Amino acid sequence: MTTRRKVGKWLSNVRYINWDLQGSTSLRWPQLVVGLCVWLITMVTFTATFFAQRVDVTVGDLAPRTVVAPYGVVDWGATQKAREQAAKSVPSVYTANSQVLKNQESTIHKDFSLMLSLSLDKTAPLSLREQTASQAIPVGLPSSVWGEVLSLSPSKLSQLQQDALVIVSSVMGNGNGVRNTKVGLAEAKGFATQLAAQEESQPGLNLFLSDFTKSLIVPNTFLNVRDTQAKKEAAMARVPTVKILKGEQVLQAGQVVTPTDIKVLKELGLLNQGFDPAPVLGSALVSLVLVALLGGYLWFLKRSLLESRGATIITGIIFTVSLIAADVMKGLPALNYLVVPTAAIMVTALVDSGLGMVMSGVLALGMATLTGMDLNVALVSFFGGLAGVFAISRLSQRYDIIRAGFLVGVVNLFTLLGLDLIQGAGLAQTPTWETLLWGLLDGVLAAILSMGSIPFLEGPFGIITSMKLIELSNPNQPLLRKLLIEAPGTYHHSIMVGNLAEQATEAVGGNSLLARVGAYYHDIGKSKRPYFFVDNQFGADNPHDKLAPALSALIISSHVRDGVELARQYHVPDAIIDFIREHHGTTLIKFFYHKALAADTGEGVLEEDYRYDGPRPQSKETAIVMLADASEATSRTLKQPTQQAIEQVVRKIIKERLEDGQLDESNLTLKELDIIARTFVRVLTGVFHQRIEYPEKVWKEMERSRTRGDLGGKSSRFIARRIGGDGSAGSRHGS
Repeated sequence: MTTRRKVGKWLSNVRYINWDLQGSTSLRWPQLVVGLCVWLITMVTFTATFFAQRVDVTVGDLAPRTVVAPYGVVDWGATQKAREQAAKSVPSVYTANSQVLKNQESTIHKDFSLMLSLSLDKTAPLSLREQTASQAIPVGLPSSVWGEVLSLSPSKLSQLQQDALVIVSSVMGNGNGVRNTKVGLAEAKGFATQLAAQEESQPGLNLFLSDFTKSLIVPNTFLNVRDTQAKKEAAMARVPTVKILKGEQVLQAGQVVTPTDIKVLKELGLLNQGFDPAPVLGSALVSLVLVALLGGYLWFLKRSLLESRGATIITGIIFTVSLIAADVMKGLPALNYLVVPTAAIMVTALVDSGLGMVMSGVLALGMATLTGMDLNVALVSFFGGLAGVFAISRLSQRYDIIRAGFLVGVVNLFTLLGLDLIQGAGLAQTPTWETLLWGLLDGVLAAILSMGSIPFLEGPFGIITSMKLIELSNPNQPLLRKLLIEAPGTYHHSIMVGNLAEQATEAVGGNSLLARVGAYYHDIGKSKRPYFFVDNQFGADNPHDKLAPALSALIISSHVRDGVELARQYHVPDAIIDFIREHHGTTLIKFFYHKALAADTGEGVLEEDYRYDGPRPQSKETAIVMLADASEATSRTLKQPTQQAIEQVVRKIIKERLEDGQLDESNLTLKELDIIARTFVRVLTGVFHQRIEYPEKVWKEMERSRTRGDLGGKSSRFIARRIGGDGSAGSRHGS
């Protein structure tokens, strides 16, 4: 994509944001202000929660209050100390060098060969031989000892050599060898002295054997640094991390604060070290993500809700109040699973089920943040919220909310059990009955809170719920009773229009209940002057015959304004008033317009004087009621209401409204208009189907048979023959 196209796309999105406060077709200041307020309140809630947990102490102070860990954390100080202790307990690894012993054994053979040759050399004086041996074998022996050794026979020298080999081999060739340490070398030479004493009893020879072998004892086992370090690291790795568990007491009120306590408080982030911008920035970022998730759903998937100020404000109120309530009640574990389902049920009932699911997820994340990343609370709350949304997605009566509460409670219970089993608690350590009971009760409490709160929110913000629509559809509603008594023809027409609109709206995926109830009220303005409308004349003289066309058109169009005034007087919701205002759009009152044209005396007839004030239908539901109103009224005038005739009327009306631009703002597609037409034809054909006209004699015979109580058997077959059929005609064409 080129830079120019990218800029153009960005500008088109910017143009969508209308900064004017009037109208309701794009994103405006109120929605932006709501989003900003929700973000600020969320950030302040998170930040205040974090700073409220901090404690201002130093080493030696008395703890002002008991402090518990708000979340689990690894105590790295204690963990490192335990690991260092484990490393110290690992013995060093030494590796033996076998070549050293072989070298020493070779030295023994070489030295004794020299001593043997000196012993056999009788030509040299003994003193000279002693001096030669002392210089060649520097072990520090006195001349007398060398003289005694050199005076030995060859066999005795050979025996002495074997003793030396045994001693050196025993000391340097054992399992550990001679370690390259002062202690190790001293111990090895002491061991050689002991062995020499055991091998030779003569003092002179014992001294020779002892000093000679000690001179040959050298280290042959050396420290293996690499293997020793590997063993130490393995030992350290086996030491489990020392954890401070969530809810564990880390400081008791009144105790003297130690350096270890300070270290733990720092690790938990609970030590007051002055203003720290990091938590504020973190709270701002997390709050931004949560608000962006809500706003993103509305912007990308439900922009019509974002354009509704009432829906936006209610969503913001429910989210912020729920988050604050969660913060207040986080110290009451029994109510941990109450907030999210309550909010989800309310949002679903008041706004949209999809938004209710998103609200469940976003609030669950918010609760996790408030409760120190307690994912158990977040998951149970999220699943409970989803259950509440699913249970009331087709809300039609208040009992549905109570049923949703029980479902939330059951989901809470099973989720609590499941999470404990997954986390390895085992069947013997599952949650207490008290915890499970509160999980169940929280669902019921969520339903009660929702049911009590919804009426306070739907009125002020122009939101209408299914429950409110059910109440408004009750024939005993004062305004509907007024219409029935003062304009009975209009009342029955409205009921028919309601049935038509409900069927068609459901067929195109709209709010069928809203369409039906809106149709019930769309003509209530006619109750002010009922006899000026043909619905209520019942064969009487038409007062319009004596009025000028302009005045008649004014009276006819005034029923819209009168209806709006009556609706406001009886506190009818704005969503229903929209049907009253829009069900005629800006259509032309054709009869009186053409009558005025026919009677025009040259003064001129303006078409706009004979049009309704509007506005045109702004939704699918109001547009469908407009079409249903005209279709039902026109079909009623047909002398032969066959299916073909009804279809011709219906499609003509839709075509005229489409060409007149009345449906331009309703978001109805041509495909949906075709579905609406076919639905109207099907319903109206069933209403206005032709009936069999029974001959007068047959009616009299049926009356006599009914009086005698024998309308059946032969009489029934007789009647069937008299009307010219086989008894099945009535079932095919009757009602």
